[in-house]
Amino acid sequence: MKLSHLAISLVCVFAASNLFILANERFEAIAVDFGFGGILFVLLTGLFLMVLAIVMFFRSFRKA
Repeated sequence: MKLSHLAISLVCVFAASNLFILANERFEAIAVDFGFGGILFVLLTGLFLMVLAIVMFFRSFRKA
């Protein structure tokens, strides 16, 4: 078990959840300031972080 991969996974989950909370609270401001591209960027970044978290979580259980 690699603890570094597990730690990266936890950090990615924390960052993605904060990003989704920010996007939910400031949806109108992001839409007005940056348009559809800003909303898409925030959501795709959060999705990327969640996928990275899942990959790193399962990689932490591989044999070294």
